[in-house]
Amino acid sequence: MTSEISELDAPAAFTDQQVKGPFKKFHHVHEFYDGGEGTLMVDKIHFEAPLGPLGWLAERLVLGWYMPRLIRVRNAYLVGASAR
Repeated sequence: MTSEISELDAPAAFTDQQVKGPFKKFHHVHEFYDGGEGTLMVDKIHFEAPLGPLGWLAERLVLGWYMPRLIRVRNAYLVGASAR
């Protein structure tokens, strides 16, 4: 997937979106907050699968739970990588 940063509100947030890849639409907002002992990052994702009714079904059966999990796993990795 190829993404571009489409909005930047440094240091509070940025948005990236797919310009080429597997989704019909993929929009990902990263928001940053002072978490007291560190920075809290909140991700908001919106995506749409291609292929019309088949994509709609894939969103409800698989992507709806898989994509948030993927973001959580990636964020856990980032937290671990920043501690090294």
